[in-house]
Amino acid sequence: MKRRTAFLMPAYNPTREDLARTVGSLLAQTEAADIVIVDDGSRVAVSQILAPHADITVLRLNRNQGITAALNHGLDYIVGNGYEFVARMDCGDICMPTRIAKQEAYMDAHPGIDLLGAFADIVDEHGTHLFFEGTSGGREAIGRKLQDNAAFKHPTFFLRTSSVQRLGGYSTAYPHAEDYEFMLRVYKDGDIDCLDDVLVIYEKNSASISSKNRSAQLWSRLRIQLTHLEPTSLTAYVGMARTIVTLLVPASIWARLSQAYWDRTSERQIATKAR
Repeated sequence: MKRRTAFLMPAYNPTREDLARTVGSLLAQTEAADIVIVDDGSRVAVSQILAPHADITVLRLNRNQGITAALNHGLDYIVGNGYEFVARMDCGDICMPTRIAKQEAYMDAHPGIDLLGAFADIVDEHGTHLFFEGTSGGREAIGRKLQDNAAFKHPTFFLRTSSVQRLGGYSTAYPHAEDYEFMLRVYKDGDIDCLDDVLVIYEKNSASISSKNRSAQLWSRLRIQLTHLEPTSLTAYVGMARTIVTLLVPASIWARLSQAYWDRTSERQIATKAR
C-alpha cells in the first residue's frame, strides 16, 4: 500500500551496519512511510546487502553520478508515483520514531509551507552528543540564517511534491551545496519553516561527503550567496565574509567554533521557549 510520504535516501558504497541502522529507524515510524533508496552506482549493489522489504524500493544508477543526480533521480520517481510528501534521509543517520507523524501533521495544518525542517541532534562517530542544530522563530529567523548558511540539516527536509513540481529539484550548478541553494530558492519563491522538535540524529563524520569536499562546498556556498545577494542587507555581506573566513580556517578549528556557535544558539532558543 502506497503511503502519503516517501523517504528519499541516496547511498554510495554504504556499510551494512549504517544501512541497517538507518533503514531500521525508517521502518520504525509511528506513521509509516515508503522508502526510496537511490543506489548511486555502488561497487556492491545496495539490493545485495539489504534484505527485501515491501516498503522499500531501490533504484540503481548504472554508474556513480554524485548526490545531486541521485537526489533528482529519486525525486522524479517519487513525484511520478503520486506521493504527497518527500522526507530526506542520509545513510548512517537515525530518524526519531515520530518524525513522519509530526512533519505530516504540521504540513496538513500549514498548507502554504513548501519545505519543513526540524532540529537535529549532532553526534560524533561514537554517538556522543555534540550540539543541536536548527533554527527556531519561523520564516524571518530562517531568512536571517540563510544569509549565512543552511538553517537546518538536509536530512530533516520534508517537501511537498507539488512544490518540487513548481520550484524544481536540486540544482547541479553548486556541487556539495545543493541543499543550501534549494533552501534559499524555496525561501525566495515559496515558504519555509522549521520544527523545534529534534527529529533526526545526525552523525558528524570525517569521512562524510561534506567533510571530504569541504573546500568545494564552501566555494559553492559563496557563489550561492552572490547569486541570491540582497544588496541592501548587511547580514548578507556578513554571511559572505564568514564563508571566506571558513575557507581560510583549518577544518578542525572551525569545527570547534561551529560547535560553540550552535551550543550558544540552542541555549538561547531553549531559554526563549521557556519564557
